Amino acid sequence: MPETGSIAVDAVINLRLDDGSALPLRQTIHAQPTKTPGLVVFPVLLSPLDFDEDWWSVTHAASGKRIPLNFRTPEAATAFANAAGRLADWTANSPQVQKQEALELAYEHGGHTDKQYMDAQREAAVSAA
Repeated sequence: MPETGSIAVDAVINLRLDDGSALPLRQTIHAQPTKTPGLVVFPVLLSPLDFDEDWWSVTHAASGKRIPLNFRTPEAATAFANAAGRLADWTANSPQVQKQEALELAYEHGGHTDKQYMDAQREAAVSAA
């Protein structure tokens, strides 16, 4: 059941196939709005049926595409999204963003790249074993 105040967004998920390619799918998520119109936060989607409640992402609501950065808390993801309002017109269908500027802003808010997220997941799996 959607949370009160949530926004339904058709998010894009790239489902990895056995041959190494990816099949883009759309999944309706019920994301939390931010102070930046056009940006929402949601736990990191792992597949159409699974998400990582310990990590959060920021998604462009109009396109359903997530910004390829990850945050350890919803508060950090929201703080990044609120600050990212100055980087682009997020209400546009295809906002133009300077990658380096977005990355620097993400680091200021505790953001991690997808590679850093995957490395942290591998380390956690090794530690748990």
